[in-house]
Amino acid sequence: MRKRSITLLTYGLALMFLMYNCKKKDTDPLKPDEGLVDEINQIEVETVTLTPPAPVVATEGKFEASAEAAAVSNALEELSTSGVVPESLKAAGAGVSASLTPEEIATMSTITPDVLAGVEGGGALPANLKAVLDKVAADPSLSVYLPKVTYPTVAGVEIKAQRTAGVEAVEGVEGVLVNDACLAEAEAAFQVVKTKLDASRDTQLSAVATQYAADIALLAPAEAACNTTATTNATALRTAAKAVHTEASASLEAGKAVLGDQLYTLLKALTDISYVGYLSSVNTLEASEKLACTAKTTAGTTNAQAARDANTTAVQAAYSAALAEATVKKGELAESCHNQGGGQ
Repeated sequence: MRKRSITLLTYGLALMFLMYNCKKKDTDPLKPDEGLVDEINQIEVETVTLTPPAPVVATEGKFEASAEAAAVSNALEELSTSGVVPESLKAAGAGVSASLTPEEIATMSTITPDVLAGVEGGGALPANLKAVLDKVAADPSLSVYLPKVTYPTVAGVEIKAQRTAGVEAVEGVEGVLVNDACLAEAEAAFQVVKTKLDASRDTQLSAVATQYAADIALLAPAEAACNTTATTNATALRTAAKAVHTEASASLEAGKAVLGDQLYTLLKALTDISYVGYLSSVNTLEASEKLACTAKTTAGTTNAQAARDANTTAVQAAYSAALAEATVKKGELAESCHNQGGGQ
């Protein structure tokens, strides 16, 4: 009797274990956890605020005519009307005589109308005249008759012309069987979100490319306008200087008899030196301004590229962060498809 009871008890326990095991297997989830599906669907790529290119820091050149040269022109006009040599002209002539040799003064007489026309058109001075002009520019007593030029700068550098993608997270989840129906749904949910994230990334990268193209498109017209302004300003300066020089030369010729040959020669040399020095400075400034125009374009391109690269990096970083978060959620979805500890 006792043996029969033990046997029945053993069979009963085995049946209970079997029923429990079958019940546990029956309760294995057929779909991923809905709450986790909602969470993965809410993941978005953060919208990146695009950074514009840094502005190009530049200063324009400045041109300041010589007050001393203007005073000589005014004194010559006074001479032509009064017939009396002003003391300022005598002092100016003495300064030329003391600073330049007779040969250098004679060199100034080689300035022909053709030479002047070339310089007035933006050309360089002949070597012999440039040598005299360089000496005048280095002499404090004569350099005051030359204009003062401040050259343009771009990004803090003086411009003076010389004349003679993100890595995607691992998508696999260790230990997941992709042929399981629940796991397949988990994978499908992840792929839907990844497609959305990819599209968001691509849209933002397209905006980055659009901004870069717009920034670059502004540079060529700006350079063309910059060059036009440089030419216009230089032409105006040359025109004004030519009118002053023509008038001063006429006054000088009218007063030649009063001045005498020696003072006339000295003042003519000074007048011509002032004029060609003025023209040479205008020409150099114009060329420098145009070089600055190009430098602005180069700097603008560099800044636009830097902004593009920074914006691209930011978008890729936002995408990678969202994808990494989605990948973690994918693992959680996979885990929700399995009962921990049995039933498999």
